[in-house]
Amino acid sequence: ANRCTKASTAVPAMACCGGGHGHSHGHAHGEAPPVQAISDPSSRANLKCVRQTHCDLKWTIDFDTKTIRGSVAITFACHKECEFIVLDTRDISIKKITDDKGENMTYNVGGKSEALGSALHIALNDTLNDGEKLTMTIEYETSTTCSAIQFLEPAQTAGKQHPYLFSQCQAIHARALLPCQDSPGAKMTYYASVTVPKPLTALMSAVARNDGQATSTEGDTQTFEFDQKVPIPSYLIAIAAGELESRQVGPRSKVWSEPCMVEAGAYEFANTEDFIQAAEGLVGPYVWGRYDMLLLPPSFPYGGMENPCLTFLTPTLLAGDRSLVDVVAHEISHSWTGNLVTNATWEHFWLNEGFTMFLERKILSKLYGPAMFEFGASEGDVDLKDELKTFGHENVLTKLVPTLDGIDPDDAFSIVPYEKGFYFLFYLQTCAGGAEAFDPFLKKYIEKYAYGIVTSHQFKTMYTEEFGSLPAVQEIQWDDWFYKVGAPPPVNTYNDTMGQAARDLAEKWNQTDAADFGSAANMEGWVTRLKIYFLSYLVELRSAKPLSQSVASRLGEVYQFTESKNAEICFHFYKLAFRAGVPGIIDKVCAFATQQGRMKYVRPMYKMLAQGGEESKAVALKCFQEHRAGYHPICAKMVAQDLELQ
Repeated sequence: ANRCTKASTAVPAMACCGGGHGHSHGHAHGEAPPVQAISDPSSRANLKCVRQTHCDLKWTIDFDTKTIRGSVAITFACHKECEFIVLDTRDISIKKITDDKGENMTYNVGGKSEALGSALHIALNDTLNDGEKLTMTIEYETSTTCSAIQFLEPAQTAGKQHPYLFSQCQAIHARALLPCQDSPGAKMTYYASVTVPKPLTALMSAVARNDGQATSTEGDTQTFEFDQKVPIPSYLIAIAAGELESRQVGPRSKVWSEPCMVEAGAYEFANTEDFIQAAEGLVGPYVWGRYDMLLLPPSFPYGGMENPCLTFLTPTLLAGDRSLVDVVAHEISHSWTGNLVTNATWEHFWLNEGFTMFLERKILSKLYGPAMFEFGASEGDVDLKDELKTFGHENVLTKLVPTLDGIDPDDAFSIVPYEKGFYFLFYLQTCAGGAEAFDPFLKKYIEKYAYGIVTSHQFKTMYTEEFGSLPAVQEIQWDDWFYKVGAPPPVNTYNDTMGQAARDLAEKWNQTDAADFGSAANMEGWVTRLKIYFLSYLVELRSAKPLSQSVASRLGEVYQFTESKNAEICFHFYKLAFRAGVPGIIDKVCAFATQQGRMKYVRPMYKMLAQGGEESKAVALKCFQEHRAGYHPICAKMVAQDLELQ
């Protein structure tokens, strides 16, 4: 290939190819494992030739223009002789690119794909040979429609006094925040310097210098600095800025939030260290230094996001009774499964989320007893069945390992990789001889692939090498588990004594037509989680035929579900009440869908309204149009698709 020498000349999309296949093994803290050749349909980067290893971010957050401007200096390691580097971008304005000698580099931004954004083709001033490194600096500015960040006006915050910013890069939105190899298979360390207006505080998915205080001030701005010394994929780069305070909740943990929520957060997440220590007992040391948490404004689109050193959490978890803090156990688990050992591409997402569900339930079992593991498994089974009805059993995205060519990974997001992945791992544990055999294997798996990436095939190889002599393992139909659509085969049996009372009561409500059925005594002594499971199980039982209006109304009254402030109870009860036609329920569903932006709740509520008839569909469209600007860009995009507005 010929190198480009003039700015007007288009740079070829790919002037290098190939790359050797590598294998990850156990590594010392932060040491990069051998590079593994991957092909990622969700990235346009030439990953087989060069791989990013570190970046320095220098950002200024401009709340007036709603942009981030500055630079990123990316260091690349070459694995195949190349004359071009191709990066992922989305709606980024490139100002200048220079190499490590300060010389300008020729570049070209390709056409935009709705799913993948635009490829940034950069011609190297000198050929890069195998084993060589190069650092280039890209000066740029994000767009006002950047899909990775949401700017909130003071009125949209809890405190109402100052603006707020937060990011969400998973799955492929980091390319809207910085030019990069936006693939989970390209891990790097980073340093960041972030300048914000006083008195705002900046936080990132890294360890803050100066104990989280500003490292310098100038005029009406202050600068915060961060180091992430463990290699991470681009989707784990995260930033937040606003009027923030913290409370210490453990030897390595703080809760951050706006001042009015910080005490509630400190109470809710006081047991965080217990979760971390339980995980360490199962899968080895926590290598990230800090485990802090940030309670975000209500528009945050997920329950939690496992950003290293700083988990992002939705305020819908503030139930007041710690009944929803299992989300923290889930995000802590990601410190090993997802962040330390990462799916090579989004087609192998179950290796992140199925393993994390499995480890989360192991943690809760260790803390609260074995019954909690079986109960969690039963809960997940109900959730998976409910999701498959919504998604469709023949939907190709219900495969454990789907093909994502031309598909935005956001469109593939569902409970399937979480719960179908967990279901498969439970089956594999059984085939291996139970937890006594599987738990040590799980730790060995983490150690082998730590700091690196893994594919489903590599996991299969390691598992069969460990347990392949066992008859049950020889019967596993791996291709069916990986590539068949719909529900998994019914191979698992859970000894769920904890959930039996909830299932028994749900069966009674399923069979009654009496408008005076039930009493508060039915749930005497129940923890909130059992009540949530009761509702989800009843939703499953009544999926084909709604409850009568009188029975659904009675259900809400007798157990006080109608006035509950617990987001999970509202979510499940509103499904039953809406389908039963309980008076006033449409207004409650709309309020629930607009008071917070968590997609787990928002998308099903809008879908339910849209499918409930002309009246409720009109309400859904009106409600969404009025509140669309308040949702996170990812949430707004997905709901618009659900309502067929795009």
